[in-house]
Amino acid sequence: MLNHPEPSNRIAVWVQDVFPKLREALNDDPNTVSDSTLAAVIMMASLEVISSGTFEVPVSWQSHLTMARQMIIQRGGPKGMGRHDRVAYFLSRWFAYLDVLGSLSGNKNDTPLGSFYWSSENASADEDFEIDCLMGFTTRCVGSLARVSELAKRCEPQRIDEEGNVREGWTPSPEIVEEAVELRHALEEGLLGRNIRKGCNHRSSTSSESEGAWDATEIYATNELFHWAGLIHLYRRVLGKPAMDHEVQQAVREIVGLLYKIRRGSTAEACLIFPMFAAGCDAQDEGQREKIIERLRSVEGFGLNHVPKISTLMKSVWDTGKPWESLVSGEFFG
Repeated sequence: MLNHPEPSNRIAVWVQDVFPKLREALNDDPNTVSDSTLAAVIMMASLEVISSGTFEVPVSWQSHLTMARQMIIQRGGPKGMGRHDRVAYFLSRWFAYLDVLGSLSGNKNDTPLGSFYWSSENASADEDFEIDCLMGFTTRCVGSLARVSELAKRCEPQRIDEEGNVREGWTPSPEIVEEAVELRHALEEGLLGRNIRKGCNHRSSTSSESEGAWDATEIYATNELFHWAGLIHLYRRVLGKPAMDHEVQQAVREIVGLLYKIRRGSTAEACLIFPMFAAGCDAQDEGQREKIIERLRSVEGFGLNHVPKISTLMKSVWDTGKPWESLVSGEFFG
């Protein structure tokens, strides 16, 4: 955050035991994965996203995430990590964010754990429409975004040609369209606001009433932003709508408009890379583009080293006219 070089020697000393102990923990009993072992792998995936190469060990965030996914499956999947165990539940939400957004960040990344795992069928009625303060959106939205990723991966080989361009005249199969329409309704329902409520009780008791009002405004806006971003991915990558389609442009306008409800420098702003990138790639208006670039620059100030790469990728989309899917090279949009 201070733009100082990282103390690589000190970091190397601190972490010299991490990888050997992690391998040891996995080899001891591969059928039992402790919270601390899972937390270490999820943390390393996160660190590799925001500060690649910190450990000077060539392990990508995708590899860490694949290992975490395997560990969660060994533990019985997210179903076995409910609210009754606060530590496990926290880890499951942290992983869900990385898993789903990571899978939406490019066609070469793994498919998420499975939309069934994250679907509302596995959540209680109370959890379904509750905005999770760690992720910024509802449990129901997690499942919807996972399904968007699954459908996008099924469409990508037919939609994008060998040169990285969208095939002219491509349309999805009737089966894909049927699933996409159902998914669209689920995302739109999440935008209507019925039954949606803020599920966070972590605000400091010393916070002022105005701060509390801002917190509520931002968390509702963040939830909407992710729903609109999910719709952009659905319209463009699954239904094959062009960037100039009025529904795509409506989603772009909604995202840019909602950014005004997010304070600069707030924790919410640091979470908005995914919707900003989704809208930015399809933004046609110079004012909209400048607004998104300006907010991304603000997020860079948090010390998130991957954000400049995302800004560069977005500008390449504007310059070349190619879909970001053919230009992406390991960026994480979150």
